[in-house]
Amino acid sequence: MGTSLSWSTDTHLHDGVRLQLDGDPVISAHDIAVIASDGVITLTGFVNSYAEKITAEEAVKRVRGVRAVANDIAVTLRDERADPEIAKDAIKALESHASVPHGVTVTVRHGFVTLDGAVEWRYQKDAAESAVKYLKGVRAVSNRLRLRHTPAAL
Repeated sequence: MGTSLSWSTDTHLHDGVRLQLDGDPVISAHDIAVIASDGVITLTGFVNSYAEKITAEEAVKRVRGVRAVANDIAVTLRDERADPEIAKDAIKALESHASVPHGVTVTVRHGFVTLDGAVEWRYQKDAAESAVKYLKGVRAVSNRLRLRHTPAAL
């Protein structure tokens, strides 16, 4: 059931998100469509890298009033890379990152990178994803790293 108040709020939210996207130099905002409905922002369109897709999502989350984001942006790479090249670069990136322990395995299929294995701490899981998400040719990252232990409850 829509009201003029919710329409007005959605319009303001849409405009705020649009300004946030347009103001970010990393994002090709002209290829991203924004839909606002009851605090839920849906992003569609195309970007040139996975990093740009994630940056757009993070930018939207900074807008006051955004309650959820549906990121349906597709990654269309300008320069396609073979999966073995991406995998080699991912291994190098993981090995060179001081916060990522040994034992993380990488699978690449059509530019989609999957990280598997176990780490001790959450920051190590996040560091592994961060190390590979900006690599040329990466379309998406699935971080399936699991924590070896869970922190004790306070």
